Amino acid sequence: MEVLPVRMAEGKGSTTLTEMKRNNNDHDVEYKWMPHLRDAVPTAGQGKRISTYTVALEGWRRGLQLTFYSVFEDGNKLKVRYSLKHKNKVHHFSLSMGDKVSKEAFEICDDKDLTKQYLAKGNVPIPQGNMFDPAASDEEIVNYGLSLGFPIVVKPTDGNAGKGVFANIQDEKSLREIVPHVRNDLNFSDIIVEKYVAGEEFRIIVVEDKVLGAMNRRPAFVTGDGVHTIRELIYQKNKERKINPHLTSRMIKIDKEIKDLLETNDYQLNSIPDDNKVVYLRQKSNLSAGGEAEDVTEQLTPELKKIAIDVGKAIPGLPHYGVDMIVSDDRSSGVILEVNSRPGLGGHLFPGKGEPRDLAKAIIDYYFPETKDIERTDLYFDFDSVLEPVKNRTASHVNVIKPPAGQFYSRKFIVSGKFESRHYRQYIRHEAIKRNMHGYTELTEDNKVRVMVGSNDEVEVIQFKDVCLAENTNMAVNDIEELVFNRPIQMGFATKEDHKLTNSEIRKVVAEHQEYKEELERLNKRYAQIYRSRAWRATYPVRATLHAIKQLLRKVTGRR
Repeated sequence: MEVLPVRMAEGKGSTTLTEMKRNNNDHDVEYKWMPHLRDAVPTAGQGKRISTYTVALEGWRRGLQLTFYSVFEDGNKLKVRYSLKHKNKVHHFSLSMGDKVSKEAFEICDDKDLTKQYLAKGNVPIPQGNMFDPAASDEEIVNYGLSLGFPIVVKPTDGNAGKGVFANIQDEKSLREIVPHVRNDLNFSDIIVEKYVAGEEFRIIVVEDKVLGAMNRRPAFVTGDGVHTIRELIYQKNKERKINPHLTSRMIKIDKEIKDLLETNDYQLNSIPDDNKVVYLRQKSNLSAGGEAEDVTEQLTPELKKIAIDVGKAIPGLPHYGVDMIVSDDRSSGVILEVNSRPGLGGHLFPGKGEPRDLAKAIIDYYFPETKDIERTDLYFDFDSVLEPVKNRTASHVNVIKPPAGQFYSRKFIVSGKFESRHYRQYIRHEAIKRNMHGYTELTEDNKVRVMVGSNDEVEVIQFKDVCLAENTNMAVNDIEELVFNRPIQMGFATKEDHKLTNSEIRKVVAEHQEYKEELERLNKRYAQIYRSRAWRATYPVRATLHAIKQLLRKVTGRR
Protein backbone atom coordinates (compact mmCIF):
# COMPACT_ATOMS: atom_id res chain seq x y z
CA MET A 1 0.00 0.00 0.00
CA GLU A 2 1.28 3.48 -0.91
CA VAL A 3 0.17 6.62 0.84
CA LEU A 4 0.49 10.36 0.21
CA PRO A 5 -0.73 12.04 3.40
CA VAL A 6 -2.84 15.15 2.77
CA ARG A 7 -4.25 16.21 6.14
CA MET A 8 -2.77 19.09 8.08
CA ALA A 9 -1.11 18.16 11.35
CA GLU A 10 -2.28 21.04 13.48
CA GLY A 11 -2.79 24.08 11.28
CA LYS A 12 -1.81 26.50 14.02
CA GLY A 13 1.17 28.21 15.63
CA SER A 14 4.64 26.80 16.13
CA THR A 15 5.35 24.01 18.57
CA THR A 16 9.04 23.69 17.79
CA LEU A 17 11.10 26.84 17.35
CA THR A 18 14.82 27.57 17.19
CA GLU A 19 14.37 29.87 20.17
CA MET A 20 10.78 29.78 21.28
CA LYS A 21 9.05 31.81 23.95
CA ARG A 22 5.46 30.93 24.75
CA ASN A 23 3.55 32.96 27.32
CA ASN A 24 2.06 30.67 29.92
CA ASN A 25 -0.09 32.94 32.10
CA ASP A 26 2.36 33.96 34.80
CA HIS A 27 5.70 33.34 33.07
CA ASP A 28 7.33 32.67 29.73
CA VAL A 29 8.35 29.18 28.65
CA GLU A 30 11.54 29.22 26.60
CA TYR A 31 12.87 26.37 24.48
CA LYS A 32 15.76 26.15 22.05
CA TRP A 33 15.11 23.57 19.35
CA MET A 34 16.23 22.76 15.80
CA PRO A 35 14.65 24.69 12.88
CA HIS A 36 14.18 21.62 10.62
CA LEU A 37 11.87 20.06 13.24
CA ARG A 38 9.88 23.25 13.69
CA ASP A 39 6.19 22.29 13.40
CA ALA A 40 7.31 19.03 11.77
CA VAL A 41 6.18 16.53 14.42
CA PRO A 42 2.48 15.67 14.00
CA THR A 43 0.47 14.35 16.91
CA ALA A 44 1.04 10.65 16.21
CA GLY A 45 4.81 11.25 16.15
CA GLN A 46 4.94 12.94 19.53
CA GLY A 47 5.56 11.39 22.94
CA LYS A 48 6.52 7.72 22.87
CA ARG A 49 6.78 7.56 19.05
CA ILE A 50 9.10 10.54 18.70
CA SER A 51 12.20 8.38 18.13
CA THR A 52 10.42 6.35 15.45
CA TYR A 53 9.08 9.41 13.67
CA THR A 54 12.21 11.57 13.74
CA VAL A 55 14.58 8.81 12.54
CA ALA A 56 12.13 7.79 9.81
CA LEU A 57 11.60 11.45 8.86
CA GLU A 58 15.35 12.06 8.54
CA GLY A 59 15.76 9.14 6.14
CA TRP A 60 12.62 10.04 4.16
CA ARG A 61 13.78 13.63 3.77
CA ARG A 62 16.95 12.34 2.10
CA GLY A 63 14.89 10.48 -0.48
CA LEU A 64 15.12 7.00 1.08
CA GLN A 65 12.17 4.69 0.56
CA LEU A 66 10.30 4.61 3.85
CA THR A 67 8.02 1.69 4.70
CA PHE A 68 6.03 1.18 7.90
CA TYR A 69 4.85 -2.33 8.69
CA SER A 70 3.28 -4.35 11.50
CA VAL A 71 4.72 -7.15 13.58
CA PHE A 72 3.16 -9.10 16.42
CA GLU A 73 5.03 -9.51 19.69
CA ASP A 74 4.38 -10.06 23.41
CA GLY A 75 1.28 -12.18 23.14
CA ASN A 76 0.05 -11.12 19.70
CA LYS A 77 0.33 -7.37 20.38
CA LEU A 78 0.64 -5.27 17.22
CA LYS A 79 3.86 -3.27 16.99
CA VAL A 80 4.81 -0.77 14.30
CA ARG A 81 8.25 -1.13 12.71
CA TYR A 82 9.81 0.60 9.72
CA SER A 83 12.47 0.15 7.06
CA LEU A 84 14.54 2.54 4.97
CA LYS A 85 15.95 1.66 1.57
CA HIS A 86 18.60 3.30 -0.60
CA LYS A 87 19.23 1.62 -3.94
CA ASN A 88 19.77 -2.04 -3.04
CA LYS A 89 20.50 -1.49 0.67
CA VAL A 90 17.69 -1.92 3.23
CA HIS A 91 17.80 -1.49 7.00
CA HIS A 92 15.03 -2.24 9.49
CA PHE A 93 14.34 -0.25 12.65
CA SER A 94 12.50 -0.54 15.94
CA LEU A 95 12.16 2.88 17.58
CA SER A 96 15.74 4.24 17.50
CA MET A 97 17.35 0.80 17.14
CA GLY A 98 18.50 -0.39 13.73
CA ASP A 99 19.30 -3.90 12.58
CA LYS A 100 23.05 -3.46 13.11
CA VAL A 101 22.30 -4.01 16.80
CA SER A 102 22.42 -7.80 17.17
CA LYS A 103 19.66 -9.88 18.73
CA GLU A 104 22.16 -10.99 21.37
CA ALA A 105 22.95 -7.38 22.30
CA PHE A 106 19.24 -6.56 22.54
CA GLU A 107 18.61 -9.50 24.87
CA ILE A 108 21.60 -8.61 27.06
CA CYS A 109 20.42 -5.00 27.43
CA ASP A 110 16.89 -6.19 28.16
CA ASP A 111 18.15 -8.06 31.24
CA LYS A 112 19.70 -5.74 33.83
CA ASP A 113 21.54 -8.53 35.64
CA LEU A 114 22.97 -9.97 32.42
CA THR A 115 24.03 -6.45 31.45
CA LYS A 116 25.92 -6.08 34.73
CA GLN A 117 27.69 -9.39 34.14
CA TYR A 118 28.98 -8.29 30.73
CA LEU A 119 29.98 -4.86 32.02
CA ALA A 120 31.85 -6.40 34.95
CA LYS A 121 33.80 -8.64 32.54
CA GLY A 122 34.65 -5.56 30.48
CA ASN A 123 35.88 -3.66 33.57
CA VAL A 124 33.13 -1.08 33.22
CA PRO A 125 32.26 0.44 36.63
CA ILE A 126 28.90 -0.72 38.03
CA PRO A 127 27.24 -0.50 41.47
CA GLN A 128 27.85 -3.38 43.89
CA GLY A 129 24.83 -5.67 44.00
CA ASN A 130 23.21 -9.04 43.30
CA MET A 131 20.28 -10.58 41.45
CA PHE A 132 17.67 -12.77 43.17
CA ASP A 133 15.30 -15.19 41.43
CA PRO A 134 11.93 -16.53 42.72
CA ALA A 135 13.72 -19.25 44.71
CA ALA A 136 15.20 -16.64 47.06
CA SER A 137 13.19 -15.76 50.16
CA ASP A 138 12.30 -12.21 51.12
CA GLU A 139 14.40 -12.63 54.26
CA GLU A 140 17.44 -13.66 52.21
CA ILE A 141 17.06 -10.59 50.03
CA VAL A 142 16.61 -8.27 53.01
CA ASN A 143 19.69 -9.71 54.72
CA TYR A 144 21.77 -9.12 51.60
CA GLY A 145 20.56 -5.54 51.48
CA LEU A 146 21.53 -5.06 55.11
CA SER A 147 25.00 -6.42 54.33
CA LEU A 148 25.46 -3.77 51.63
CA GLY A 149 24.55 -0.98 54.00
CA PHE A 150 22.11 1.84 53.35
CA PRO A 151 21.17 3.55 51.14
CA ILE A 152 20.35 0.82 48.59
CA VAL A 153 18.27 0.28 45.45
CA VAL A 154 15.70 -2.44 44.65
CA LYS A 155 14.69 -2.89 41.00
CA PRO A 156 13.42 -5.60 38.62
CA THR A 157 15.76 -7.12 36.05
CA ASP A 158 13.32 -6.50 33.19
CA GLY A 159 11.57 -3.27 34.19
CA ASN A 160 11.24 -0.23 31.95
CA ALA A 161 10.35 3.45 32.35
CA GLY A 162 11.34 3.17 36.00
CA LYS A 163 8.53 0.77 36.88
CA GLY A 164 9.31 -1.17 40.03
CA VAL A 165 12.48 0.80 40.75
CA PHE A 166 12.92 2.00 44.35
CA ALA A 167 16.05 4.10 44.83
CA ASN A 168 17.73 5.53 47.91
CA ILE A 169 16.11 3.17 50.43
CA GLN A 170 17.28 4.43 53.81
CA ASP A 171 16.19 1.92 56.47
CA GLU A 172 15.30 -1.71 57.17
CA LYS A 173 11.59 -1.04 57.67
CA SER A 174 11.26 0.44 54.17
CA LEU A 175 13.33 -2.40 52.68
CA ARG A 176 11.09 -5.04 54.28
CA GLU A 177 8.02 -3.34 52.79
CA ILE A 178 9.45 -2.77 49.32
CA VAL A 179 10.86 -6.25 48.61
CA PRO A 180 7.51 -8.14 48.82
CA HIS A 181 5.76 -5.23 47.09
CA VAL A 182 8.01 -5.48 44.03
CA ARG A 183 7.92 -9.27 43.96
CA ASN A 184 4.26 -9.93 44.79
CA ASP A 185 2.22 -6.78 44.09
CA LEU A 186 4.13 -5.71 40.96
CA ASN A 187 4.82 -9.32 39.88
CA PHE A 188 8.53 -8.97 39.12
CA SER A 189 9.99 -12.42 39.66
CA ASP A 190 13.67 -11.50 39.34
CA ILE A 191 14.96 -8.46 41.21
CA ILE A 192 18.28 -6.74 41.82
CA VAL A 193 19.46 -5.28 45.12
CA GLU A 194 22.43 -2.95 44.80
CA LYS A 195 24.27 -0.17 46.55
CA TYR A 196 22.81 3.27 45.96
CA VAL A 197 25.32 5.61 44.31
CA ALA A 198 24.85 9.32 44.92
CA GLY A 199 25.38 11.80 42.08
CA GLU A 200 23.74 13.24 39.00
CA GLU A 201 22.22 10.86 36.46
CA PHE A 202 23.24 11.34 32.83
CA ARG A 203 21.74 9.61 29.78
CA ILE A 204 24.55 9.39 27.23
CA ILE A 205 24.13 8.39 23.57
CA VAL A 206 26.94 6.61 21.72
CA VAL A 207 27.10 5.82 18.00
CA GLU A 208 30.07 3.88 16.66
CA ASP A 209 32.57 4.77 19.41
CA LYS A 210 31.52 8.43 19.44
CA VAL A 211 29.65 10.16 22.25
CA LEU A 212 27.07 12.35 20.51
CA GLY A 213 24.88 13.67 23.29
CA ALA A 214 24.18 13.65 27.01
CA MET A 215 21.30 14.85 29.09
CA ASN A 216 20.70 15.18 32.79
CA ARG A 217 17.31 13.83 33.71
CA ARG A 218 15.98 15.66 36.75
CA PRO A 219 13.07 14.20 38.73
CA ALA A 220 9.76 16.02 38.43
CA PHE A 221 9.88 19.35 40.27
CA VAL A 222 8.24 22.74 40.53
CA THR A 223 9.80 26.10 41.31
CA GLY A 224 8.01 28.29 43.82
CA ASP A 225 7.03 31.90 43.13
CA GLY A 226 5.69 32.81 46.55
CA VAL A 227 2.16 33.08 45.13
CA HIS A 228 0.93 29.75 43.74
CA THR A 229 0.36 26.47 45.53
CA ILE A 230 2.26 23.32 44.59
CA ARG A 231 -0.90 21.98 42.96
CA GLU A 232 -1.18 25.13 40.84
CA LEU A 233 2.53 25.00 39.96
CA ILE A 234 2.08 21.39 38.78
CA TYR A 235 -0.81 22.54 36.61
CA GLN A 236 1.38 25.28 35.10
CA LYS A 237 4.25 22.85 34.56
CA ASN A 238 1.93 20.48 32.68
CA LYS A 239 0.93 23.36 30.39
CA GLU A 240 4.62 23.84 29.61
CA ARG A 241 5.07 20.13 28.89
CA LYS A 242 2.21 20.18 26.38
CA ILE A 243 4.25 22.59 24.24
CA ASN A 244 7.15 20.10 24.00
CA PRO A 245 6.51 17.37 21.35
CA HIS A 246 8.45 14.89 23.46
CA LEU A 247 6.38 15.47 26.61
CA THR A 248 2.83 15.98 25.31
CA SER A 249 1.72 12.58 26.66
CA ARG A 250 3.93 12.68 29.77
CA MET A 251 2.12 14.85 32.25
CA ILE A 252 2.93 15.06 35.96
CA LYS A 253 0.14 13.06 37.59
CA ILE A 254 -0.56 13.70 41.25
CA ASP A 255 -0.45 10.33 42.97
CA LYS A 256 0.47 8.75 46.28
CA GLU A 257 4.20 8.91 45.52
CA ILE A 258 4.08 12.69 45.06
CA LYS A 259 1.92 13.21 48.14
CA ASP A 260 4.19 11.03 50.29
CA LEU A 261 7.37 12.79 49.15
CA LEU A 262 5.83 16.22 49.78
CA GLU A 263 4.77 15.14 53.26
CA THR A 264 8.28 13.84 53.97
CA ASN A 265 9.60 17.33 53.16
CA ASP A 266 6.89 19.10 55.22
CA TYR A 267 4.83 20.17 52.19
CA GLN A 268 1.26 19.61 51.03
CA LEU A 269 -0.34 20.20 47.64
CA ASN A 270 -1.82 23.46 48.98
CA SER A 271 1.54 24.70 50.31
CA ILE A 272 2.96 27.87 48.70
CA PRO A 273 6.74 27.50 48.24
CA ASP A 274 8.97 30.55 48.56
CA ASP A 275 10.12 32.38 45.43
CA ASN A 276 12.71 30.32 43.48
CA LYS A 277 12.39 27.41 45.93
CA VAL A 278 12.73 24.11 44.04
CA VAL A 279 10.37 21.40 45.33
CA TYR A 280 10.98 17.87 44.03
CA LEU A 281 7.90 15.74 43.42
CA ARG A 282 9.56 12.39 42.73
CA GLN A 283 12.86 10.64 43.36
CA LYS A 284 13.01 8.84 39.99
CA SER A 285 14.15 10.94 37.06
CA ASN A 286 12.23 9.17 34.30
CA LEU A 287 10.74 11.62 31.79
CA SER A 288 7.60 9.46 31.64
CA ALA A 289 7.10 10.13 35.36
CA GLY A 290 7.36 13.90 34.96
CA GLY A 291 11.14 14.26 34.78
CA GLU A 292 12.86 16.91 32.68
CA ALA A 293 15.84 16.76 30.33
CA GLU A 294 18.72 19.23 30.27
CA ASP A 295 21.49 18.90 27.70
CA VAL A 296 24.86 18.40 29.42
CA THR A 297 26.98 17.20 26.51
CA GLU A 298 29.58 19.89 27.06
CA GLN A 299 29.99 18.80 30.68
CA LEU A 300 31.28 15.34 29.73
CA THR A 301 34.93 14.80 30.62
CA PRO A 302 37.25 12.39 28.74
CA GLU A 303 36.88 9.96 31.66
CA LEU A 304 33.10 9.86 31.38
CA LYS A 305 33.21 9.52 27.60
CA LYS A 306 35.61 6.57 27.90
CA ILE A 307 33.29 4.77 30.32
CA ALA A 308 30.35 5.25 27.94
CA ILE A 309 32.34 4.00 24.93
CA ASP A 310 33.69 0.99 26.86
CA VAL A 311 30.10 -0.19 27.34
CA GLY A 312 29.82 -0.87 23.60
CA LYS A 313 33.06 -2.83 23.68
CA ALA A 314 31.85 -4.96 26.59
CA ILE A 315 28.54 -5.97 24.96
CA PRO A 316 28.96 -7.76 21.60
CA GLY A 317 26.95 -6.46 18.64
CA LEU A 318 26.06 -3.09 20.16
CA PRO A 319 27.25 -0.30 17.81
CA HIS A 320 24.84 2.38 19.07
CA TYR A 321 23.04 2.67 22.39
CA GLY A 322 22.23 4.78 25.41
CA VAL A 323 23.64 4.44 28.92
CA ASP A 324 22.35 5.71 32.23
CA MET A 325 25.34 6.83 34.29
CA ILE A 326 25.63 8.25 37.78
CA VAL A 327 28.50 10.74 37.67
CA SER A 328 30.60 12.15 40.48
CA ASP A 329 30.49 15.83 41.40
CA ASP A 330 33.88 16.50 39.82
CA ARG A 331 32.91 14.56 36.63
CA SER A 332 36.02 12.36 37.00
CA SER A 333 34.20 9.05 37.46
CA GLY A 334 30.86 7.35 37.01
CA VAL A 335 29.01 4.04 37.27
CA ILE A 336 26.66 2.51 34.73
CA LEU A 337 23.13 1.82 35.95
CA GLU A 338 21.57 0.63 32.72
CA VAL A 339 22.23 0.13 29.00
CA ASN A 340 19.46 0.68 26.44
CA SER A 341 19.72 -0.73 22.93
CA ARG A 342 16.90 1.50 21.69
CA PRO A 343 17.11 4.67 23.78
CA GLY A 344 14.57 7.43 23.49
CA LEU A 345 15.87 10.41 21.50
CA GLY A 346 13.19 12.92 22.43
CA GLY A 347 14.98 14.45 25.41
CA HIS A 348 18.04 15.13 23.21
CA LEU A 349 16.05 16.45 20.24
CA PHE A 350 13.71 18.58 22.40
CA PRO A 351 15.49 19.30 25.70
CA GLY A 352 13.76 21.40 28.30
CA LYS A 353 17.01 23.31 28.68
CA GLY A 354 20.24 23.50 26.68
CA GLU A 355 21.31 22.72 23.11
CA PRO A 356 19.37 20.12 21.10
CA ARG A 357 21.35 17.25 19.54
CA ASP A 358 20.41 15.93 16.11
CA LEU A 359 20.71 12.23 16.97
CA ALA A 360 18.23 11.18 14.28
CA LYS A 361 20.67 12.54 11.69
CA ALA A 362 23.56 10.70 13.37
CA ILE A 363 21.72 7.37 13.16
CA ILE A 364 20.88 7.79 9.47
CA ASP A 365 24.47 8.90 8.80
CA TYR A 366 25.65 5.66 10.42
CA TYR A 367 23.32 3.37 8.44
CA PHE A 368 23.43 5.29 5.15
CA PRO A 369 26.74 7.23 5.11
CA GLU A 370 26.50 7.62 1.33
CA THR A 371 23.50 9.97 1.85
CA LYS A 372 25.24 12.45 4.17
CA ASP A 373 25.62 15.06 1.44
CA ILE A 374 22.08 14.74 0.08
CA GLU A 375 20.17 17.95 0.76
CA ARG A 376 17.15 17.08 2.84
CA THR A 377 13.80 18.60 2.02
CA ASP A 378 11.85 20.76 4.47
CA LEU A 379 8.72 18.70 3.83
CA TYR A 380 7.34 16.31 6.41
CA PHE A 381 4.64 13.63 6.23
CA ASP A 382 1.46 13.19 8.23
CA PHE A 383 2.25 10.28 10.53
CA ASP A 384 -1.37 9.95 11.65
CA SER A 385 -2.73 8.96 8.24
CA VAL A 386 0.30 6.75 7.53
CA LEU A 387 -0.19 4.71 10.70
CA GLU A 388 -3.96 4.38 10.39
CA PRO A 389 -4.12 1.42 7.95
CA VAL A 390 -1.33 -0.42 9.80
CA LYS A 391 -2.90 0.06 13.23
CA ASN A 392 -6.36 -0.86 11.91
CA ARG A 393 -4.85 -3.98 10.28
CA THR A 394 -6.28 -3.04 6.89
CA ALA A 395 -2.74 -3.12 5.48
CA SER A 396 0.37 -5.02 6.53
CA HIS A 397 2.67 -2.25 5.28
CA VAL A 398 2.56 1.31 3.99
CA ASN A 399 5.07 2.90 1.60
CA VAL A 400 5.29 6.65 2.08
CA ILE A 401 5.64 8.44 -1.26
CA LYS A 402 9.05 10.04 -1.60
CA PRO A 403 9.30 13.82 -1.39
CA PRO A 404 10.59 15.81 -4.39
CA ALA A 405 14.38 16.01 -4.36
CA GLY A 406 16.41 19.20 -4.15
CA GLN A 407 16.20 22.52 -2.36
CA PHE A 408 12.80 23.58 -1.13
CA TYR A 409 11.44 27.14 -1.36
CA SER A 410 8.42 28.55 0.42
CA ARG A 411 6.43 31.75 0.84
CA LYS A 412 3.61 33.08 2.97
CA PHE A 413 0.91 35.27 1.41
CA ILE A 414 -1.69 37.09 3.49
CA VAL A 415 -4.64 37.93 1.24
CA SER A 416 -7.53 40.33 1.86
CA GLY A 417 -10.40 41.36 -0.37
CA LYS A 418 -14.06 41.02 -1.24
CA PHE A 419 -14.56 37.30 -1.70
CA GLU A 420 -16.15 34.32 0.00
CA SER A 421 -13.22 32.83 1.90
CA ARG A 422 -14.28 29.20 1.50
CA HIS A 423 -14.49 29.47 -2.29
CA TYR A 424 -11.23 31.40 -2.44
CA ARG A 425 -9.40 28.80 -0.42
CA GLN A 426 -10.78 26.00 -2.58
CA TYR A 427 -9.48 27.90 -5.61
CA ILE A 428 -6.01 28.25 -4.02
CA ARG A 429 -5.89 24.57 -3.14
CA HIS A 430 -6.87 23.56 -6.68
CA GLU A 431 -4.21 25.81 -8.23
CA ALA A 432 -1.51 24.62 -5.82
CA ILE A 433 -2.21 20.92 -6.42
CA LYS A 434 -2.22 21.54 -10.19
CA ARG A 435 1.34 22.89 -9.85
CA ASN A 436 2.51 20.06 -7.52
CA MET A 437 2.98 22.51 -4.69
CA HIS A 438 2.68 21.84 -0.98
CA GLY A 439 1.26 23.83 1.90
CA TYR A 440 -2.05 24.96 3.33
CA THR A 441 -4.44 27.85 3.80
CA GLU A 442 -6.06 29.15 6.97
CA LEU A 443 -8.15 32.09 8.08
CA THR A 444 -6.63 34.83 10.22
CA GLU A 445 -8.45 36.40 13.15
CA ASP A 446 -9.33 39.44 11.01
CA ASN A 447 -10.83 37.22 8.24
CA LYS A 448 -7.90 37.41 5.87
CA VAL A 449 -6.61 34.26 4.17
CA ARG A 450 -3.13 33.08 5.02
CA VAL A 451 -1.53 30.99 2.25
CA MET A 452 1.58 28.91 2.94
CA VAL A 453 3.02 27.37 -0.20
CA GLY A 454 6.25 25.61 -1.12
CA SER A 455 7.96 23.87 -4.03
CA ASN A 456 11.36 22.96 -5.47
CA ASP A 457 10.81 25.58 -8.14
CA GLU A 458 11.67 28.95 -6.61
CA VAL A 459 10.31 30.94 -9.55
CA GLU A 460 6.98 29.17 -9.39
CA VAL A 461 6.72 29.83 -5.65
CA ILE A 462 7.36 33.54 -6.17
CA GLN A 463 4.92 33.68 -9.09
CA PHE A 464 2.21 32.05 -6.99
CA LYS A 465 1.50 35.57 -5.78
CA ASP A 466 -0.07 36.19 -9.19
CA VAL A 467 -2.26 33.13 -8.66
CA CYS A 468 -3.41 34.55 -5.33
CA LEU A 469 -4.55 37.71 -7.13
CA ALA A 470 -7.27 35.57 -8.78
CA GLU A 471 -7.50 38.00 -11.70
CA ASN A 472 -9.40 35.63 -13.99
CA THR A 473 -12.11 34.92 -11.42
CA ASN A 474 -15.01 36.84 -9.92
CA MET A 475 -13.13 37.16 -6.62
CA ALA A 476 -11.85 40.65 -5.85
CA VAL A 477 -8.46 40.66 -4.11
CA ASN A 478 -7.54 44.04 -2.61
CA ASP A 479 -4.18 43.39 -1.03
CA ILE A 480 -1.47 40.70 -0.74
CA GLU A 481 1.31 40.78 1.83
CA GLU A 482 4.25 38.56 0.88
CA LEU A 483 6.58 37.09 3.53
CA VAL A 484 9.45 34.60 3.55
CA PHE A 485 8.31 31.36 5.18
CA ASN A 486 11.33 29.39 6.44
CA ARG A 487 9.48 26.56 8.14
CA PRO A 488 8.78 22.91 7.32
CA ILE A 489 5.60 22.22 5.36
CA GLN A 490 3.56 19.04 5.32
CA MET A 491 3.54 17.15 2.03
CA GLY A 492 0.33 17.73 0.10
CA PHE A 493 -1.96 20.75 0.21
CA ALA A 494 -4.92 21.33 2.51
CA THR A 495 -7.14 23.87 4.14
CA LYS A 496 -7.52 24.07 7.88
CA GLU A 497 -11.03 22.61 7.61
CA ASP A 498 -9.52 19.48 6.07
CA HIS A 499 -8.01 18.61 9.41
CA LYS A 500 -9.98 16.04 11.38
CA LEU A 501 -9.15 14.94 14.87
CA THR A 502 -7.28 11.64 14.93
CA ASN A 503 -7.78 9.07 17.65
CA SER A 504 -4.60 10.20 19.39
CA GLU A 505 -5.75 13.84 19.28
CA ILE A 506 -9.17 12.87 20.62
CA ARG A 507 -7.54 11.04 23.54
CA LYS A 508 -5.42 14.13 24.20
CA VAL A 509 -8.48 16.40 24.23
CA VAL A 510 -10.32 14.00 26.56
CA ALA A 511 -7.33 13.91 28.92
CA GLU A 512 -7.15 17.72 28.98
CA HIS A 513 -10.91 17.91 29.60
CA GLN A 514 -10.56 15.51 32.52
CA GLU A 515 -7.69 17.59 33.91
CA TYR A 516 -9.76 20.79 33.73
CA LYS A 517 -12.73 18.94 35.26
CA GLU A 518 -10.64 17.78 38.21
CA GLU A 519 -9.28 21.31 38.72
CA LEU A 520 -12.82 22.75 38.64
CA GLU A 521 -14.01 20.17 41.19
CA ARG A 522 -11.10 21.08 43.46
CA LEU A 523 -11.89 24.81 43.21
CA ASN A 524 -15.59 24.16 43.90
CA LYS A 525 -14.70 22.17 47.01
CA ARG A 526 -12.38 24.96 48.12
CA TYR A 527 -15.14 27.53 47.55
CA ALA A 528 -17.57 25.41 49.57
CA GLN A 529 -15.06 25.18 52.42
CA ILE A 530 -14.62 28.96 52.45
CA TYR A 531 -18.38 29.55 52.23
CA ARG A 532 -19.02 27.29 55.23
CA SER A 533 -16.08 28.59 57.24
CA ARG A 534 -16.47 30.50 60.50
CA ALA A 535 -14.45 33.42 59.07
CA TRP A 536 -16.86 33.78 56.13
CA ARG A 537 -19.88 33.85 58.45
CA ALA A 538 -18.17 36.27 60.84
CA THR A 539 -17.44 38.79 58.09
CA TYR A 540 -21.00 38.69 56.70
CA PRO A 541 -22.08 42.03 58.32
CA VAL A 542 -19.08 43.81 56.80
CA ARG A 543 -19.76 42.38 53.37
CA ALA A 544 -23.45 43.21 53.60
CA THR A 545 -22.67 46.81 54.55
CA LEU A 546 -20.22 47.19 51.66
CA HIS A 547 -22.83 45.80 49.27
CA ALA A 548 -25.42 48.30 50.54
CA ILE A 549 -22.97 51.19 50.11
CA LYS A 550 -22.23 50.13 46.52
CA GLN A 551 -25.96 49.99 45.75
CA LEU A 552 -26.44 53.48 47.20
CA LEU A 553 -23.52 54.88 45.18
CA ARG A 554 -25.01 53.44 41.99
CA LYS A 555 -28.31 55.22 42.65
CA VAL A 556 -26.58 58.52 43.41
CA THR A 557 -24.23 58.41 40.40
CA GLY A 558 -26.74 56.81 38.03
CA ARG A 559 -24.33 54.01 37.16
CA ARG A 560 -25.45 50.46 36.67
